[in-house]
Amino acid sequence: MIPWDLLESKKVTLNNVPCLIVRPTASKRKFPTLFHYHGWGSKKENHKFLGTIFALYGYQVILPDSNFHGDRNPLKEYTNENMMKYFWNIVNQSVTEFQEIKEEAKNFYSVDENAIAVSGSSMGGYIGSTIFAKNLDVQCLITFNGGSSWRKTEEVMKKYLDINIEKMLDREQAREFDPLTYKESFYPRPILMLHGDVDTSVPIEIQRDFYQEVVPFYQEDQDRICLQEYHNMNHHISIKMVESAVKWLQKYLNPNSIKNTYL
Repeated sequence: MIPWDLLESKKVTLNNVPCLIVRPTASKRKFPTLFHYHGWGSKKENHKFLGTIFALYGYQVILPDSNFHGDRNPLKEYTNENMMKYFWNIVNQSVTEFQEIKEEAKNFYSVDENAIAVSGSSMGGYIGSTIFAKNLDVQCLITFNGGSSWRKTEEVMKKYLDINIEKMLDREQAREFDPLTYKESFYPRPILMLHGDVDTSVPIEIQRDFYQEVVPFYQEDQDRICLQEYHNMNHHISIKMVESAVKWLQKYLNPNSIKNTYL
C-alpha cells in the first residue's frame, strides 16, 4: 500500500504562473526537482498522476500551466486554427518565464540547485527542450512525444499539414528558440526522448533529426543521450515510457540525495 500521507500536493504561484507542486512531505533536505510541462489543450492537473509517480521516488515535481491553458485564460477550443495562432507564442513565453519560476522555487520550495531536470509532453516537450538548451543549470531533459528540432518541425509541418511555420514565427525567433542552436553546449547533460514511432501529432522524424544532430557531441559517453522508439504507438504516454523516465532520473539526477523512496 502506498503511504499517501508521505506526499504533499498543493497549488502555488511562481512568477505569477499557476503551478502544481507534488513532492514528498517537507523535510530538512533539498529536493532534486523536475519541472514538467503539459501539452497543447491540457493543463497541470492532467499530469498530476505522472508527477505523483516521480514524487514517490523522492523527486519534487513542479507543473506550471502554460498561457491560455488551465488557470491562465484557457481557450474555449483548442482547434488547429488556434494552434497555428497561439502555439509558438505559448512555447516562447513558457521558456522565457522559466528562469523566474525556477528562482522563486529555489527561494521557497527547497530546490536542490545541483539537481534540476525538465520534462514535457508534446508541446511541453518543445518547451522543455528549449529550456534545457538555454539554461545550463538544468542538468537533465526528458521528452514524451515532444519536439526538439524546430528545423525539422518546419519541414514536417509543410509536408504533412501544409503549414508554413514562417507565418507563425519569424526567422530570428526560430533561431533563438530552436534547441539545436545551442547543441554544442549540451554534453555531458543527459537527454532522454520517448516517442511513438507512428505519432501523427508530433512525427518521430523530428526527434530522429535532433538525435542525429546532437549525438556526435556525445561520443565520449553516448549512454547520456537516448531516443527510445515505441513500436506502433501514436501520441500517447505509456507505462513503459514512465518507467524509463524514472530510471533515467534515478541514474542521472543526483540519485545519492534520494533517501526516501516508496515503491
